[in-house]
Amino acid sequence: MQMNMRDRIYLSTLEDDHIYHFMELSADPELVATEGWSPFQKNEKDRFLEWFHVITVPYLQDGQTKVFSVIKSDDLKAIGFTSLKGMHDESRKAELGIAIMEKDCRGQGYGTEALDLTAKHAFKDFGLKMLGLTVFPANKRAVRAYEKVGFQGKELLKDSWLLPDGNRVDMLLMELTCDRWVDLRE
Repeated sequence: MQMNMRDRIYLSTLEDDHIYHFMELSADPELVATEGWSPFQKNEKDRFLEWFHVITVPYLQDGQTKVFSVIKSDDLKAIGFTSLKGMHDESRKAELGIAIMEKDCRGQGYGTEALDLTAKHAFKDFGLKMLGLTVFPANKRAVRAYEKVGFQGKELLKDSWLLPDGNRVDMLLMELTCDRWVDLRE
């Protein structure tokens, strides 16, 4: 099910073939380092799907989750995913997550486009007022992409993420309001 067309990408419903494709790519060392996960095995679909429900923004709990595949328009290839987690009608806030799983598609602006499309859905279609996310501060490419869309750094969350090796690391909390997103596009 196609949700929104863009020049180079669109967002689509996450399908089983996308899930298994993404799981195959999950051992990429860059993804392990930037996502903070243990690679997913072929029989770990449930663990992969649980990943979409992990909320790292401190003021969000539970709530609805929506997951989208990022599809290249030219060859219809699923190259990654975005998610909105912890959505509540009352707070009108959510956590945005993203991963560009295809190595050859990283660093080409697809992530920034996917972030912008997901923010558009969040604000226009779901009526949200604010998006938050966390990112490893050392992931400069992701921080730049978030800033291009309008996210601003708010707080360094000390020792807030538990890595698969048992070490705790800091995360940078970033936020984007609907008003700021709209203002930056006018």
